[in-house]
Amino acid sequence: MPFERGKVEANVEEAPVIRLTCRELDVLGLLAQGLSNRLISRRLDISEKTVKNHLSSIYLKIGATHRTQAALYAQYVGLIDSGKAAPSADSALTARERGVLGLLAQGLSNRLISRRLDISEKTVKNHLSSIYLKIGATHRTQAALYAQYVGIAT
Repeated sequence: MPFERGKVEANVEEAPVIRLTCRELDVLGLLAQGLSNRLISRRLDISEKTVKNHLSSIYLKIGATHRTQAALYAQYVGLIDSGKAAPSADSALTARERGVLGLLAQGLSNRLISRRLDISEKTVKNHLSSIYLKIGATHRTQAALYAQYVGIAT
């Protein structure tokens, strides 16, 4: 079951953050800050394989299917300060970019976003590039956290 904003409360009750080990909390916190597996491994002085193993365990425990959902979960349960999770850059997103960002924050793939908005996947990628530039994000997880922070995610 995907971890979606509307279903956060149910997932939190089913898989409380307290079930995570201290190391899993460390990994989840760094993931929610937008760090890659490589950077997490360097920060915690563990291998990338160990990071992947921790993430698999975390996903299972919290009901997430990918890192964006896990990062949003971390923000929801207070593992990270939402003000620090989002870039501070003020953005001037177009209505279409806000729509794309909202769907991204729900965990949709580029293909599903393109189908939902009846645009091509290439157009979705172009919008995402523009969004990343405007909000100062480097990847999907940071953009999804930004969307949550500014209230774009639905």
